[in-house]
Amino acid sequence: MKMEPYKQPPLFALDIGTRSVVALLLQPHEDQFELIDIEIIEHKERSMLDGQIHDIPAVAAAIKKVKETLEEKHGPLKKVCVAAAGRSLKTRRAQFELDVKGKPILNPEDVLHLELSAVQKAQFELAQTEIKESSLHYFCVGYSVLNYQMDGEIIGSLVDQNGDHASVEVIATFLPKIVVESLLSALTRADLELEALTLEPIAAINVLIPPSMRRLNVALVDIGAGTSDIAITDENTVVAYGMVPVAGDEITEAVSDQFLLDFPEAERVKRQIHTEDTIQIADILGFETEYTKEEMVAPIRANIRHLAQKISHEILELNGKPPKAVMLVGGGSLTPELPKHVAELLRLPENRVAIRGIEAIQKLKKQRQIQLVLS
Repeated sequence: MKMEPYKQPPLFALDIGTRSVVALLLQPHEDQFELIDIEIIEHKERSMLDGQIHDIPAVAAAIKKVKETLEEKHGPLKKVCVAAAGRSLKTRRAQFELDVKGKPILNPEDVLHLELSAVQKAQFELAQTEIKESSLHYFCVGYSVLNYQMDGEIIGSLVDQNGDHASVEVIATFLPKIVVESLLSALTRADLELEALTLEPIAAINVLIPPSMRRLNVALVDIGAGTSDIAITDENTVVAYGMVPVAGDEITEAVSDQFLLDFPEAERVKRQIHTEDTIQIADILGFETEYTKEEMVAPIRANIRHLAQKISHEILELNGKPPKAVMLVGGGSLTPELPKHVAELLRLPENRVAIRGIEAIQKLKKQRQIQLVLS
């Protein structure tokens, strides 16, 4: 009798962004994920600013709506995995060493213990630099291993290794208590339990830049509505995380100011600039005007340049030099001329700064009827 292969339960994931809430239902298949369904809802009000929840009941209502829509088709959803924006992000490097002389070979649990000890050390060091604050004011939302060492020699994995001294160096990321607790409150109101929490750039880099590519010095920039989150790879690992509180909303506000539009209409018009050669708008005074793409871009070019400057400056601060290439993802990456300005500011050829979409995710398989839309 042939046994059916074990099927893991679906994974429910949320991206609670400044502009919208995106809900994904995924089915794990060994090292791949099949996208079963997706729901997107935009916030009715500006209940989130720069990735921070400002109106918990309003955000919870949006979360509950996408959850209930998925439940109608796929059954009850109780637990959720969430990627958080890097508002007020703090990062720390820390190394932890363990005397393993005379002990059995290291197993995965031993290695995890070593990693978490390094994270705990990073949190302690963060608390020491924040004299007026307790370490409890920051929650760790993710970490990356920079390297493992056995007896002073860098090694790819410590599992089943034996020696005298094992050590690990990590880069740990922390968010303020208020950011994490407001997220937990919104999930509780939506009758959801947090299963896993990570940082948006950590989630993005894990699907877009696999370990085999991390020997290259590449910057990944996830540009949303409120924040631009950055992760940098080099020497086979992730070497830095950062963020700037400038993103797509600043461009929307510039469109609103220049063309006398309310914010929702300015957001709609901004998206049309990416897809249309001519745009018809009606301002708050009732005048209807048709503009070419260039006529729309010219008055906001300084704002686009400002966004590019903020992103480029943070990349240089984190990396110490221009990277070999820059990947732009997220809805804000579709801002007109943004790749060109980033390339110029980082002194890179234009073909070294590129927008990457859903097609770049190698381990994602989607059902044919599902249409993915960049928000």
